[in-house]
Amino acid sequence: MSNNFDAGRRRATGLILKTVALSSVVGLVKIPFALAQDLPHVEESDATAVALKYVHDAAKATRVDKMGVAAADQDCTNCQFIQADAGDWRPCMLFPGKTVSAKGWCMSWTKKA
Repeated sequence: MSNNFDAGRRRATGLILKTVALSSVVGLVKIPFALAQDLPHVEESDATAVALKYVHDAAKATRVDKMGVAAADQDCTNCQFIQADAGDWRPCMLFPGKTVSAKGWCMSWTKKA
């Protein structure tokens, strides 16, 4: 009976030691990731921005009432494609790897649910 107990204890001890070693190694590995403030701002001259008629200042865009929202109330802060709730520049699904002005607008503007 002591052989079964010792074998089980050895396996458990080995598993614990492997877990501790692995967690130590994982802590040393630095996985780079970009934060919103690290992303470049989309330029109005960017090909996608031109195609979507993106502007940094929504007041300068030719907008129409859309989805029950007055044109004057449409900007990137209340668009469903924006990916952050705070900041002057925020990631947008339409411009992967870049940020848009929170006060910006493009013709793909869609009311946030």
